Formats: sequence, structure tokens, C-alpha cells
Amino acid sequence: MTSNLKLTNDRAAVVDRTYHWIPITDDHKPPQGSKLQLINRKHGSATSGQWTPGSEWTHYAGLPTFAPNDKTGL
Repeated sequence: MTSNLKLTNDRAAVVDRTYHWIPITDDHKPPQGSKLQLINRKHGSATSGQWTPGSEWTHYAGLPTFAPNDKTGL
């Protein structure tokens, strides 16, 4: 596991300590119609989907990409 990744105490998830959720506010909204990682902080379960105004989501994050030098699986 890389140094940025950590297994949670309950071993239920691996988290990246340097990659953070972006709060959804009136002044900072994610783009509509684009696929994102979405979460409602109170409920704590993330999903991939599209954000729409008035939805329950409180935070978002972009999807991961492959490193340019990663040629595995090709």
C-alpha cells in the first residue's frame, strides 16, 4: 500500500489521506451531467453518479485516472 493510503481501523475501507471530498455550496457546485463520486456526509455512503440541484449530496470528487506510466492490463 502506498504511503498516502491507509486501512481504516475497522478494516472496512482503504482511504487516501491526501484526496479529499469537495463541499457542494451555493458558490461552488459541481458540473451537471458529468459522472462524479458523490456522498452525503451524514449518511456516509458514496456512489458514482451525476449531481443535480436540490439533490441530497453534500460533497463530490472527481474519478481517478490511470498514471501515464501504468501499462498493466493492456
